[in-house]
Amino acid sequence: MTEIIFQAADYPEIRRAQFELNRRILKNPNLDEIKTCAKHLGLWHKKNLKFDNDSEVDLLMDYRVYAFRPHGFNMAEKYLRVHRHSLCDYDRALLEHMCLARYAVYQVEAGNHIDSVTVTDVFLKTRFTLVDHQLAKTATAGLVIASHIIDLGDFMIQSGALLPLNKAILQADEVVDALGRVDEGSRR
Repeated sequence: MTEIIFQAADYPEIRRAQFELNRRILKNPNLDEIKTCAKHLGLWHKKNLKFDNDSEVDLLMDYRVYAFRPHGFNMAEKYLRVHRHSLCDYDRALLEHMCLARYAVYQVEAGNHIDSVTVTDVFLKTRFTLVDHQLAKTATAGLVIASHIIDLGDFMIQSGALLPLNKAILQADEVVDALGRVDEGSRR
């Protein structure tokens, strides 16, 4: 792994670099992959993409970068493998962390109203600092969110596509049934 130490104070530069990397990763869209991802997310209707809001567009892009694994690795890792030698150390290090992003459901415990919030992973029961300037200003204690999170050492950032969750969503039959099928031993 490239030896760059990310600092929470560098958040604006990290977000700018992440945005630029996402733009480059998604620059040449594969229409079959977009269609497959849209179907996975329920955004494909009658042979067309159908978005109800900008958040759904963000979720599709986020899913394509981090969750879609057509050949066993996500698009961030594919981009890193292909372009490793032409990337600067900073971009290479950020991509290495992006390759390891995981989807998480977390609840806001507290925020400093400036640049970060303290959150707890709902399922893993781990507590961590999430640096996000906008979320820190707007999030209230108790808010439950789902997103990809990127571990940068002493802090984490989210991928950009946030999905706020409410009690009705978390108690939906489909969610309860899916959680009931989770094997406790499968996290090893």
